[in-house]
Amino acid sequence: MRALLMIAVVLVSTATAVGPVAAAPAPAPPGATRLATPPMGWNHWNHFRCRIDEKIVRETADAMVRTGLRDAGYRYVNVDDCWEAESRDAAGRLRAHPVTFPGGIKALADYVHERGLRFGIYTAAGDKTCEGRPGSGGHYARDAATFAEWGVDYVKLDWCGAKGDPHRLTSEFRAALDATGRSVTLAVSRHGAPWRWPDRPADLWRTSADIDDNWHSVLRNAQEQAGLSGAAGAGRGWNDPDMLQVGNGGMSAEEYRAHFSLWAITGAPLLMGNDIRSIDKATLDVLGNREVIAVDQDALGRPGDRLRGDGTREVWARGLAGGDVAVALFNRGPYTTEIRTSAAELGLPFAHRYAVRDLWLHGPSMTRGEIAASVPPHGVALLRVSAGAAGLEERVTLSGDASFVEPGKKTVVRVNLRGGTTFGVRAPEGWLVRKTGVARFEITAPANSVAGKESLTLSAKHRGRWITVAHTVVIAPPPPRGVLALSDHPRVEAENGWYLPMKVNRSFGPDDFCADCPGGPLSLAGKRFDKGLGTYASSQASYYLGGMCRSFAATVGVDDEVLGMTWPRPHNAVGTAAFSIYADGRRVYDSGIRTVGGPPGEVDLDVRGVRELRLVNHSAGDGNFADHADWAGMRVECAN
Repeated sequence: MRALLMIAVVLVSTATAVGPVAAAPAPAPPGATRLATPPMGWNHWNHFRCRIDEKIVRETADAMVRTGLRDAGYRYVNVDDCWEAESRDAAGRLRAHPVTFPGGIKALADYVHERGLRFGIYTAAGDKTCEGRPGSGGHYARDAATFAEWGVDYVKLDWCGAKGDPHRLTSEFRAALDATGRSVTLAVSRHGAPWRWPDRPADLWRTSADIDDNWHSVLRNAQEQAGLSGAAGAGRGWNDPDMLQVGNGGMSAEEYRAHFSLWAITGAPLLMGNDIRSIDKATLDVLGNREVIAVDQDALGRPGDRLRGDGTREVWARGLAGGDVAVALFNRGPYTTEIRTSAAELGLPFAHRYAVRDLWLHGPSMTRGEIAASVPPHGVALLRVSAGAAGLEERVTLSGDASFVEPGKKTVVRVNLRGGTTFGVRAPEGWLVRKTGVARFEITAPANSVAGKESLTLSAKHRGRWITVAHTVVIAPPPPRGVLALSDHPRVEAENGWYLPMKVNRSFGPDDFCADCPGGPLSLAGKRFDKGLGTYASSQASYYLGGMCRSFAATVGVDDEVLGMTWPRPHNAVGTAAFSIYADGRRVYDSGIRTVGGPPGEVDLDVRGVRELRLVNHSAGDGNFADHADWAGMRVECAN
């Protein structure tokens, strides 16, 4: 829970959002305007944890200059927990660890400032930090003065050990910082749902759990951003889904691009969490993409949000200064899919033509209003769209409609390209491909194929030249047969909203941090269930039914075990979740908000002809503390 429960303080700047930084900024007077754009920089925690020292920090500052990341807009060099000595000095002041930071914090901050960067530091609101070092509890005024004396530009105040109302403590900490004469921006953790506070003592607030270097963590944190754009913006403050994991090695290149794109389109802070000193070209191409950074740092200062989603395909959009709109066509699912929107849906004014720029491929094109892309699994197409276009070729989108392939059975693939004349499909070795129409094919995977992913190559001839695109399909597990508990059937995909895998036929468990805890029996409103999934909102699970089932039933709600939890009360709303079910991309069930102890939702669906059933839940917009969301009593009736 360490980076999750934080408050951060950032010096307000009048510098431009993206561009060279010539020198460290001078402090602005107290009461200055909030940050016009989200802060950008680096924090050591995601990669180094407690293995940090002043040499790494100095080398990172040098690397940010050498790689051009500073000039791309990354300004903060932030030291997280573990910089502190084991105790305060005789005067009660915080001091640097004598072994790992022998030169002291002021000298380190000076070194960072000399390179045109800003320096950030960490403390905690309670007596101890999350790693057991001295915290700022009871010392707000003294520590704020110490940080000001050291020349600190950014303070991250973690929540570990804090006692009291989050809003009150946030206001007290802001007052202590303002009393130093420095103008600062204050960002708090998600404790107390600060995006709902009537006033704004904070300027950045976490909206999600701590981020990990894996896909389900990115997916969960992005989900927690959805619907919150109205709470943030220039002059109001910024929603923060946590620091970046790009380049730490736990995700694919496609997933890292999606991670960075979603953070940019929602106007999130961009705080790198990798080892900049040894950054490779692929990672630098993501973090240094100035066209994507420009979306995040847009001068209009209006965060983007999700326009719609069908469980797999999502459309996110953000209005930009000058009238452009950035749009992210986001694929949450395991197979390639085409995602479509339009200039009208994006809110653009009517025009005969629209310019579309792909911010990852760096290519311009034109459309007459329809915007589409073939998006790989866990991928994104990030586009910048503007009304009016001259001298650009029309946007070409080559796509297919294949998702699941059953071993030994024919699957129809239709290749789509407006204006295409000749079409083709190439499959893996050993697969059969048969053309049955101009753009229609039948493919058959070997009967002994193992469930997983495979790639097709689609091709089409357009205006005398061939275009190709990779298209990922899922080799499906056998569909269920007879009457059974769906929770016992293999899942195509599952993403849980906390650090641990979801539970099968058990609740998530009262200890959120216990990887080996089996969890208790599923229980909703006093009724126990032997079968089902115990999840932590926000989460999703996908099942392949293959058109073989007639009905699906379940009971959904927040598990009764939450009523006995003492943490994280009293700081957070606990025990809320909302459940949705999608049948082949069509929403067929919406539970509304369910609260622990209240009546659960009863599901009884006709699923005849449905190939994929996707179960999705989210935290109901109040943060996902203690949202133990159960899909209880899951039962399907299928053909034998």
